[in-house]
Amino acid sequence: MPQHHMEEHELPSVEAVLAGTLALMTGYSQALQAELDPQGRVAMGEKIGCNLGLLLDHPQLSLGFRQVLFGLQQRWRAMNACTVEATPAAVRSRKVLREAAQSKAPLKPSRLH
Repeated sequence: MPQHHMEEHELPSVEAVLAGTLALMTGYSQALQAELDPQGRVAMGEKIGCNLGLLLDHPQLSLGFRQVLFGLQQRWRAMNACTVEATPAAVRSRKVLREAAQSKAPLKPSRLH
């Protein structure tokens, strides 16, 4: 008997949140995503922490699994806080480089600070 391919919207709610969270974690981990869209990466990190919180309260998950989720949520919150702190500097540096490239003016060291 052929297996039926389930779409995300057909998954039970706990599995849908797990699948969505894993997809977000994959996107978050991609270096290109971090470079091209640092604010999007921060938003993904926030959503991952939120999803882990939703899973923490899910009655279908065992206490042991929820304890693992709690630890993961704490790590993701800390990691995302570091990403938030690093993002403004990265965005400013890229903006300065982009402006210099557009104006074709030489980049002065003072503009990088």
